[in-house]
Amino acid sequence: MAMGNLPAREWMIKDAKGRKYSFDSETEAFGELAEYGEGATVWTRDVVRVAFITKSVYGWQEVSELGAPVTGRVLGQPDAATGRG
Repeated sequence: MAMGNLPAREWMIKDAKGRKYSFDSETEAFGELAEYGEGATVWTRDVVRVAFITKSVYGWQEVSELGAPVTGRVLGQPDAATGRG
C-alpha cells in the first residue's frame, strides 16, 4: 500500500496569556472563543501529514471570524503593535 500525503487544516485558540488550545474545526474554534476571555484569538495553519510527520506549509496565521487572515500576524513573529509573538 502506497502512503501519500494528507493535507489538513489545524485550528487553535491563543489566549491573552499565550496558552494555546487545539480544535478540530473553524466552527468549533470560533464557537468556543468567548470562553477564553478578552484578548483570545483564533489561529489556523495548513499542514501535510506523511507517515508520522506533520509539516506546516506556512506556519500559524491569525484569522478573523470571516475566515480571512489578519494581516501580518504570524505566530512566532513579533506583532508590530505590541512587539510580542
